[in-house]
Amino acid sequence: MNLTVLGCAGGIGGVERLTTCLLLDDDILLDAGTGISELRMEELVRINHIFLTHSHLDHVAGLPFLLDAVLDRRQGPVIVHASQSVIDTLNKHLFNWMLWPDFAVVPNAEHPVLHWEPLPPFARLGLGIRGITAYPVKHTVPSVAYLVDNGRAAFLFSGDMSSSPEMWAAVAGEPWISKVIVDCSFPDAQSAIAQRSMHYSPRSLLEDIASLPSSIALLVTHMKPGYEQLILQELRKGVADRPLDALKRGDRLVF
Repeated sequence: MNLTVLGCAGGIGGVERLTTCLLLDDDILLDAGTGISELRMEELVRINHIFLTHSHLDHVAGLPFLLDAVLDRRQGPVIVHASQSVIDTLNKHLFNWMLWPDFAVVPNAEHPVLHWEPLPPFARLGLGIRGITAYPVKHTVPSVAYLVDNGRAAFLFSGDMSSSPEMWAAVAGEPWISKVIVDCSFPDAQSAIAQRSMHYSPRSLLEDIASLPSSIALLVTHMKPGYEQLILQELRKGVADRPLDALKRGDRLVF
């Protein structure tokens, strides 16, 4: 599996400029933030599946533009996987003919460019040799993390989340995980804001992952603009031997 980081910012104006969107191989997106704008038309057309962690704008802003771009260039629909709650939210507030057309019936209901596929938690969805499993996490709206594997290697993509011990306990025994791409949005001095908005700060993240094997690397994402270096410094003070780095646009990871 090849993973390309198209966007990983926690806002605009900072070190990273494009919001969360990861390209798995050349046909799957994990979230659809403004990082999707890195793809050329021929690359957009190849996207067959999109997995959304939650409904917040910085993770879905690119989805309506992708559907509009590929509307008359595909033989079949783009399949968007998400919890039923996320699907309901986006249908009500985005694909409602007021903010954007309902592409689940465009160009027509028989052959739409968008097909919603509700994804139940804990069930591995197989796409060739790849499998994607959703684990519920705690955020201000219903949200999931995704465990992505190919039967011999795996990584975890957290989306946005706050302390979720149940999720970490559920994935701790997965033998193939080598990397965790995890939200850490605020420095510890802003832990009150982090708690209210249900994101990690370094202290709460390190408490949650204490039982993870130290060989599992942390790739930190969604850092708020202007606080990137401070967040990394605070995380590095709290880890002794665990590999740790910031996720960056253009990173290419092989599993």
